[in-house]
Amino acid sequence: MSYKTARRIFAVAILLCVCLLFASPAAAAFSGSGTEADPYLIQSNADMKKLAELVNAGEEKYASAHYLLTADLALEDENWTPIGSSMGKSFAGVFDGNEKTITYSIDEIAYRCTGLFGSNAGTIQNLYVKCLISGVYDDPGLYAGGIAGMNFQGTIENCVSSAEIHVLSGAVYAGGIAGYDSGGVIQECSSEVEISAESLDDDTVGVGGIVGDTSGKVDACTAAGTVYANGAESVYAGGIAGVSWNKEISRCTAGVDVSAAGVSDDMYAGGVTGMNQGVIADCTVKSCDVSAVCSGEDWTYTYAGGITGRNYESGEIKDCVTDADVSASASAVPADDNDNWPQVFAGGLAGYNEGRIADCLTSGSVSGEAEGEVFSDVLVGQDEGTVKNCAAGDGPMFDNTPSDDSAESPIPALGMVLGGLCAAGVLRRK
Repeated sequence: MSYKTARRIFAVAILLCVCLLFASPAAAAFSGSGTEADPYLIQSNADMKKLAELVNAGEEKYASAHYLLTADLALEDENWTPIGSSMGKSFAGVFDGNEKTITYSIDEIAYRCTGLFGSNAGTIQNLYVKCLISGVYDDPGLYAGGIAGMNFQGTIENCVSSAEIHVLSGAVYAGGIAGYDSGGVIQECSSEVEISAESLDDDTVGVGGIVGDTSGKVDACTAAGTVYANGAESVYAGGIAGVSWNKEISRCTAGVDVSAAGVSDDMYAGGVTGMNQGVIADCTVKSCDVSAVCSGEDWTYTYAGGITGRNYESGEIKDCVTDADVSASASAVPADDNDNWPQVFAGGLAGYNEGRIADCLTSGSVSGEAEGEVFSDVLVGQDEGTVKNCAAGDGPMFDNTPSDDSAESPIPALGMVLGGLCAAGVLRRK
C-alpha cells in the first residue's frame, strides 16, 4: 500500500469518527427502532428526559414513534418538563407503560399543558403514575392532569393515576387523568385524587376525578378522592368530569367528594359531572358528598346534583345510580332595590333538568339554602325536561313523559310537588 493511499484511508477513518461523534445523541439514547414491532425502549430517567427534549424540540420522528417502558422510574427529585409542551408539539406516537410506574413532581409550572405528558395526540396505555403538581401559572389557561394536561384527540387507556394537584391560574382545568380532553378517548382508567384548582382572575374553573373538561368519550373509568374548584366565573366540579359537552360518559364509577365554591355567577357540582350537555349512561356514584357553595354578594345560579348539577336540553342521563348526599347554598343578600335574588337548585339526580333522565335511582339526602329562591327535591330540583322511570330510595317510580295518546307533555309547574319526588319549587325569601 502506497503512502498516499494510507493517508487517504486514515483521513476517511478520521472523518467517520467525527461524524459518529457529532451524530444525534437521540439515535444512541434509545434501544430499538421506534416501530410497533420494535419500539424504542425507555429504560431510565435519562431516556424519559431525552423523549421530552426531542418531542418539545419538534422532532416529528420521535413524536410519532412507538415506545415501551421497561422499568419503574422515579423523577420526583427535580421539576419535570412535560412530554409535548404544547398542542403544536404534541406527542403523537404510542407510549406503552407496560404496567410500570412513573413517579414525578412539578412545583414550578412553566407550560400551559402540564402533566407527565403535556399534550397528547397519540396513545398512552398501560401506565401507572404517581404525581404531585402544584404552583401558579400566571398566563391565562392551564391544563393539568396526572397522565396528560391536554388529551388533544388522543387516546388514554388502561392507565392508573394517583394524583395530588393544587394549582392556580387564569382559566384552569384539572383532572386525575387529563386536565382537558378535546375530542379524544379516555377509557378503562382509574384515579385516586386530591385536586384543588382556583382561578386567579374572573375566569372558568373545571375539575374532575378523571378529566376537568371533556368534549370526548370517557368510558369504564373509576375515580375516588376529593375535587375542589373555586372561581369567580363558571365553576364546574364533578366526580368524573367537571363538564361534559357533547359526547358520552359511560360505565363509570365515582366515589369522589365534590365541592364547587367561590363567588361565581354560575356554579355546578355533580357526582358524575358538574354540568352535562352529552350522554351519561350506566354510571354509579358511591358514598360521597356533593356541594356547591356560593359566597358572592350578588345574584347567582348554584346547581348541585347526585349525577349532575345541571342537565341541559341536549343532555341525556340513563341507567344511573347514586347515593350522594347533595347540598347547595348561596349567601348573597342583594340590596333592597335589586331584584336579582340568588337561585339555588339541588336534586338527588340533577339540580336542574332541561334534557332527558330515565331509569335512574337515588338514595342520598338533598338540601338547599339561600336568601332567595330554592328549588330542592329528592329527584330533580327544577324539571323542565323529561323524567322517566326514576325513583328515590324506596319511593314510587316517577314518570312525567306523555302517554301514547297524549299530545302534550305534562311538565310540572314550579312550586308543585308531584308524588313528593320531582320539581319541588320551594320559595324561601327572607
